[in-house]
Amino acid sequence: MDGTPSHRTNVNSLPNELLIQIATHLDTLPPSVQKFAHEPSIELTHQDETPLKSLSLVSWKWRKIVLPILFHYSRIPLDRHPQWVPIDARLLENMQSQLTNLSNHEMQIFHKMRSKFKSSSMFAFDESFDDLLINLCRVHDGDNFLKSVPNILWLPHLPNNFMAFVRLASRHNLKHHIKSIVLYSDKDYELRHVATADAPLARAVAEIWSQVFFAFDPYRVVVAAPPSTLAGLLDTQMLSSDTWAFNMKMHYIELHMSESRRNEMARFQRRPSDIALIHRRPWSHLGYNEGSSITAYSTYEYHLKQSPKMLYLILIRLAKEVVECFNIRSFSFHGVFPFSTNTTAIIRALHKIETLRSVQFQLAPGLENNLLSSPKRMGRAQPHDLWLEWNESYKVIAAYLSIFEFEDGSEFISKDCEDSTLASEFELYARMLSDKGAGWRKEGVGRWVRDFSLDREDRETLLRPSDVTTYVS
Repeated sequence: MDGTPSHRTNVNSLPNELLIQIATHLDTLPPSVQKFAHEPSIELTHQDETPLKSLSLVSWKWRKIVLPILFHYSRIPLDRHPQWVPIDARLLENMQSQLTNLSNHEMQIFHKMRSKFKSSSMFAFDESFDDLLINLCRVHDGDNFLKSVPNILWLPHLPNNFMAFVRLASRHNLKHHIKSIVLYSDKDYELRHVATADAPLARAVAEIWSQVFFAFDPYRVVVAAPPSTLAGLLDTQMLSSDTWAFNMKMHYIELHMSESRRNEMARFQRRPSDIALIHRRPWSHLGYNEGSSITAYSTYEYHLKQSPKMLYLILIRLAKEVVECFNIRSFSFHGVFPFSTNTTAIIRALHKIETLRSVQFQLAPGLENNLLSSPKRMGRAQPHDLWLEWNESYKVIAAYLSIFEFEDGSEFISKDCEDSTLASEFELYARMLSDKGAGWRKEGVGRWVRDFSLDREDRETLLRPSDVTTYVS
């Protein structure tokens, strides 16, 4: 022994820089990335193992180290509680009998609606009068009378603890560490039949996105919700009266901004605060997962049914954007046996977006999905019909790839090719491209790259007139 005291070294004695490096090795891809291509469910953000969260509970030092990494991928569930009441003549009469018990907000509603009713020449209790002058009013804290109304309705709104999350992010300077936000709900928006619901819905949705983007600066946003709710959150419509036939519980949309666009965003003209989500940022990628269409195959004359058309409307809306830096360069679509008519509508919209450089499709169940072996899921659907629509869809896609003026080096990916059987099926459509003179070079499983050097000189003459008129309408 030389008399020098020994010092024990443990992980907490390491410098913070090394601890950060250790923590980053636990920063795995979040479930919203890993499961985005899976059949949609409310479990998109669920993860059984959360090593970073566990590490943050070890000590205050580790919590401080882990916190910025822990919130890279954040989630915001919409509040499930209904907050809106339809005010009609009969409800106003009940309010009048309890004036002394009304809150200040309820009194304002009472006087405003009473003036509106008095200005009408109709009798206040005619049934048509109720239909004509229904107003939706939001329930505030302290509105005990309105809270007791049996018919309280739901519009999308942020949870009560959202501001607590904002304060946490502000206190720990997390705003620029939050890369991704998943906004999700499993509640259906059911007020499409109420004409006066449009304005409250638009204000509620604008308020959601204004608060999210004021508090955070994510480069990726995912919205997971039932089709009716997603349409509202995206400021679009469904364009379908057949949603019952498809029984789609949830759709996903992913909007992603490249690092270069994020760094240059200060140069872009500031967007108005009440615009739709798709125009809030210069998104470079749009991904969509509409889930399974298989339930509709069990219905009479299934081929006449129309699935929800939010994606088609969004793509058309993007195509009308005149500033190239605010348009997408990559697109991915995931569905389980969508009808070929739906695929055709998507392709028609894609053809109008000239900035596209990467396109990806998945039209069959993934390897994690046992749908085809489940009699309960299949119902009365015939496998022949499923694969017929799959093949017709890929014919439409192949025609699009042969016509669209992709840049040299652009890519097409078929995720279906991860299944070796489907990969051999798709090879037939890949050969269609060369038959029409378009040069696409295969690189890896399910990936083709546009290669001008492989184009045939007579490419234009090989295209049939129907190829162009069908997909460029």
